[in-house]
Amino acid sequence: MSEAASDQGAPVTATISLSADVDHPIAAVWNAFADTRQRVQWGVPEGEEMVCDVDEFRPGGSISARCGSPGALEFESTGQYCALAPERFLVTTETLTRDGEILSTAIITWSFTATTTGTRVDLVDQVVSFVGQGMIDGHRSGHQICLRQLGEFLSS
Repeated sequence: MSEAASDQGAPVTATISLSADVDHPIAAVWNAFADTRQRVQWGVPEGEEMVCDVDEFRPGGSISARCGSPGALEFESTGQYCALAPERFLVTTETLTRDGEILSTAIITWSFTATTTGTRVDLVDQVVSFVGQGMIDGHRSGHQICLRQLGEFLSS
């Protein structure tokens, strides 16, 4: 563990559960996840940028992305697609670093259910922060924003 992380005390853990109803068919919602070009448009809060350097969208595939302020991209996210079933679920791991310091690591499960008006998206983020509660709050806020932006992106 880095010295900065050890200064924070014990890791902080949380299970974040969020849901959103998206007024689009499950195939369109799934494609917004599966297609890297689409995901980088809605997958970070407005005003931030994401660049996927590696995106092997398959079970066991790797993902590596940089995100943050446009031009700076101060955060690096690396992980793996643990399991996926098209139009049903997606399970990934994600470790977030900045300047070589591990900030958090997570297992994130996305589930997709067809509804009469579109698709229900359920997210469970089991996260551990090595830098305090602020990172947990950032995960929650970021996911809330992305769920909202997913629907907006598909409607545009």
